[in-house]
Amino acid sequence: MPDPKKQITKARIAMQIHHPFFGYLAASLEPTEVKDLNPPTMATNGKSLFYHPDFVMEQSLGELAGTIAHEIGHVILNHLWRRQSREPKRWNIAADYADNHLVLQDGFILPKGVLIDAQYDDMSVEQIYNELPVQVVDASMTLDSHDEWGKGGNGNGDGKDAQGNLPEDIQQQWQERVAQAVTQARMRGSVPAHIQTLVDELLQPKLDWKSVLQDMVSSCAKSDFCLMPPNKKHLHRGIYLPGMTGTEIRIAVAIDSSGSISDDDAQMFLSEVQGICEAYDDYTIWLFIADSRIHYRAELHLGDPLPKMVPGRGGTDFREPLKEAANLPITSLVYFTDMDGTFPDREPFFPVIWIATTRLDAPWGQVIRYPKDRK
Repeated sequence: MPDPKKQITKARIAMQIHHPFFGYLAASLEPTEVKDLNPPTMATNGKSLFYHPDFVMEQSLGELAGTIAHEIGHVILNHLWRRQSREPKRWNIAADYADNHLVLQDGFILPKGVLIDAQYDDMSVEQIYNELPVQVVDASMTLDSHDEWGKGGNGNGDGKDAQGNLPEDIQQQWQERVAQAVTQARMRGSVPAHIQTLVDELLQPKLDWKSVLQDMVSSCAKSDFCLMPPNKKHLHRGIYLPGMTGTEIRIAVAIDSSGSISDDDAQMFLSEVQGICEAYDDYTIWLFIADSRIHYRAELHLGDPLPKMVPGRGGTDFREPLKEAANLPITSLVYFTDMDGTFPDREPFFPVIWIATTRLDAPWGQVIRYPKDRK
C-alpha cells in the first residue's frame, strides 16, 4: 500500500542532494499526517510538517520537494511571525507570492496553479500585502494551509502569547538552523546569491553573533555522541537529545592587525579566540595574525597559550592567510576583521566566516557583524 511518509522521505533525500540548504532544514520538521487539513495539502507550525496523505501521493517527487521547500520558506522568511495585526487572508496570499518566488529561484518545481506574479518578485511580504487589492480574501488561492501557524509552539494551547506572537525560542532555533544550513550547503558547493542575501537579513542583528559562530563551527566539528548526559541546550524545551563528547574542531583563525584595527579591537579578537578554545573538549587551531602579510603563525592545541600582542598595523590583505589555510586540514576559517582589505580572486573550497566590525561585505563567505556594544 502506498506510504505517504516514505514519499516525503524520498523527497527530502532528493532535496539534500540537489538543494542542500533546504534539504538540511527539511530535516527539522517532523512529518505529521492530518486528514482534515484545509486546503488538503501541507502546512507547518515551525515544528511539524503537516500533510494530507492524498496530496502527497498525487504529487510528483519534484512537486512534493517544492511544496516542502514552500513550507520551509514560510518559516525562514518569518511569515509565521510578521503578520501582527494585518488581515490574515490577505497576508496569507502575500506570503505565498513571496515564498513561491524564493522557492522557484532555487530551482524547485511547484504544483500547478500556485500564486506566481512577476510584479511581486523580490518584494517583501509587507510590500506585496500593501500592493494587493483589498478585496482579495479567497484563502483557497494559497498552496498550503496557514491555519497551523502558531499551533503547538510551546505545548500550551495554540502556542501563542497574548499578542498572538509565536514564542521567541522557535524563532531563535530557526535562526540557528539557517546559519547551520548555509555552512552545510557551502561545504557541498556554492550558496546561491539570493540565499546568502536572505541569510544575512535573517541573522543580522537578531541572533547573538557568538551563537551563530559556535553553531557554524560546531556543524563542521568531528563529534562523538552519547545518550547520557543529554544535551543541556535543549532541556528547557523538554527535548532530550544526545550530548556531544570528544568534540574536536580543526579550524584556522585569522586576526586582522592592520592600522584600521584599534588596540581594543585587537585584544577583543584575542579574547574571542580564547572563547572558541574554551568551548571545545579538543581542538587544533591554526592561528594567523596578519595585515598585508602574516606576522604570526601558531598551531594551537588544548592548553596552549595565546599571544598577548597583535603585531602588524600595516594595510590589509586577506590573500596570504587564506592561501596558507588552503594547505591545512581544516573544516573552516574564521577571520576577525573590519573587512577593508584585498580579497582573493576566487572563493576557497572551505567555508569562511567573517567576524566584521563594520558594515562592509565580503564577496563570499558568511558575514557575522561584531556588535557595536561589544564592550
